[in-house]
Amino acid sequence: MAVDDDAIRKNPFRFNLSELLPNDQVDRLALTKAQQESYLDFISTHGTGVYYDDIVILLETGMRVSELYGLTINDVDLFSQRVYVRRQLCRTADAPYFICPPKTENGIRTIPLSSKASQTFRHALANRAKPKVEMMVDGYSGFLFLDSYGRPKVAMHLENYMRQMRKKYQKLYGGSLPPITPHVLRHTFCTNMQQAGIDPKSLQYLMGHSDPEITMSLYTHSDYDFVERTFRKVLGI
Repeated sequence: MAVDDDAIRKNPFRFNLSELLPNDQVDRLALTKAQQESYLDFISTHGTGVYYDDIVILLETGMRVSELYGLTINDVDLFSQRVYVRRQLCRTADAPYFICPPKTENGIRTIPLSSKASQTFRHALANRAKPKVEMMVDGYSGFLFLDSYGRPKVAMHLENYMRQMRKKYQKLYGGSLPPITPHVLRHTFCTNMQQAGIDPKSLQYLMGHSDPEITMSLYTHSDYDFVERTFRKVLGI
């Protein structure tokens, strides 16, 4: 602006900032199909079962974990096979429960459900505990996912559970299990959709991103096997 207004002759900042600052961006992990199946099988076999539905739904919808736990019963439409994402349920040390809007304006969205997601939501609804008193948070009640005390689950619950399951896996099998988190499940969903051929704008909508660059550069992942299959498909070989 200073150059345009003739306040200065040359722009002293005409250089790439990346040339001065190191790239400390951490690569996001996406699970392969084999890893997804293996992980779900392990959770089903060795887990307590109270978080299995949560994990499957995150893998099948790409929701943020706080969006998942912000869902109420009325947000799930099994007849039309869709779920309405309208809010996040959050928690801090100072405020145990509070409602906040999705991370961006685009976060308010409707996600179509796969048959597996519909089946899992149906199971979650059928097995939802019936508390004596429905807890209300900022005017909302009827949260779908409740803990053993009948209170809404929050992100910390699932994150702790997934850490415990990773330790159990290592104790039983001795191998190294990737550090799977709720966000890894979200990243995996995005990558699955991209590799299935969904167009970028639709994927941006499903993820609730305000910028398509975020969707394509940070939340998708390709490996050689996928690139080779795509390459041969394009060439018809």
